Amino acid sequence: MVRFLRNFILASGGYPWTVIPIEGRDEYMQALKQASVKRNIIPFAQLLGK
Repeated sequence: MVRFLRNFILASGGYPWTVIPIEGRDEYMQALKQASVKRNIIPFAQLLGK
């Protein structure tokens, strides 16, 4: 649900939907872990910026 809401907010601001391909799942999960566990959002923000 959170991914949908994030994409909805981005789309309402004129940004494209964020789609993480299955090949990028490991990188996504590691970046998400950094953001949620270690409170380091930089890897997650960089991943979404790609």
